[in-house]
Amino acid sequence: MADVAVIGGGISGIACATALADAGLTVDVLDRGHRLGGRLATQTLRDTGTAYDGRVVDIGASYFTVDDAGFGEVVGDWIDRGLVRPWTDTFHIADGSTLLGTKSGPVRYAAPRGLRSLVEDLAAVLPSDLVEIRHPIDVTSVDVGEGGVRVAGRDYRAVALCGPDPQMDALVAASSAPMWEPVMALVAVYPERTWEFDGAFVNDDPVLSFVADDGSRRGDDAPVLVAHSTPVFAAGHLAEPVTAAPAMLAVMRNLSGAVPTWFTVKRWTYARPAHARPEAFAFDGVVGRAGDGWAGVPRTQSAWVSGDALGREMSGALES
Repeated sequence: MADVAVIGGGISGIACATALADAGLTVDVLDRGHRLGGRLATQTLRDTGTAYDGRVVDIGASYFTVDDAGFGEVVGDWIDRGLVRPWTDTFHIADGSTLLGTKSGPVRYAAPRGLRSLVEDLAAVLPSDLVEIRHPIDVTSVDVGEGGVRVAGRDYRAVALCGPDPQMDALVAASSAPMWEPVMALVAVYPERTWEFDGAFVNDDPVLSFVADDGSRRGDDAPVLVAHSTPVFAAGHLAEPVTAAPAMLAVMRNLSGAVPTWFTVKRWTYARPAHARPEAFAFDGVVGRAGDGWAGVPRTQSAWVSGDALGREMSGALES
């Protein structure tokens, strides 16, 4: 019997598993996807009829920022090994019809091989004698008993739920979870680059919320844009994502001045929490919860901080 089951193979789950393994505990990581990464999701372009087949595009989180010391050490190592690059500290501001100006902020970081590659890098160094990664596996129940917990036919001393709250609430008693918002992500390949922005926050528009220049983000200058919709717009197209394309492309044309050669739309039913709880995690001695719905702000760094903190807390409790 392994000590802990970690449900969710995104950055939070892998950070939790890392902290548990660092303490010498045995861990099973269970994830429903064919690849690890969670919502640090990428798509490999296929059958586009362009020169960019085989290119990886970020379609989940657009970037990440860093102001936590622990996460900063991880990111520094990624930078040293060429897995992460500083992208930009300046985005444009736009409405649905035009670019309005620029706004500076913290440095946004990106990954040349896609943000998913960073989760896979963290998982690759987990000790195989302590950690088993099982995927794809769809966990349908978590049965808590006096002696521990049973998950996917195996018994554990504890479980860490490190996925979107709506999915985790289906496994155990629901918590006071924040509302989760859907997003439509549209990837478009263009004949050439016609825009001069790294990314644009689209304000007061019913269709789009953000557009990223994936060529700038990745560092290869490919003429590829990725747009994220507003939650309200996405909610009306969850059943048939492709129906979101015309309205999204119209706004993208206003901002880029171009018509794509190829496009596709991805549905994210649970894309992001509307807000995050102030606590870093929850743990009752058997069931723990972590992710980007915790640690104050819903972002990639928060997911890592939350998972790492939960793993440390569980380690201390299970070792005592």
